[in-house]
Amino acid sequence: MPLPVRELIDGIAAAVRAGDDATIRALLIRLAPIADATALLLLRYRLGLSENPRAAGSSARPDEIR
Repeated sequence: MPLPVRELIDGIAAAVRAGDDATIRALLIRLAPIADATALLLLRYRLGLSENPRAAGSSARPDEIR
């Protein structure tokens, strides 16, 4: 993954932790034209989001989640 993409993702994660909405928006605008699936998955990981609903604390079965 190109270094500028990683730096943007690092910046977004830091801004999320700091609760800095303006910086989050600005960095997402810069990331959008160059993001691919790998970059988005890395961002998801860095933000601590899980693809598995059970890992997020849900007791619903995956087929029940819409």
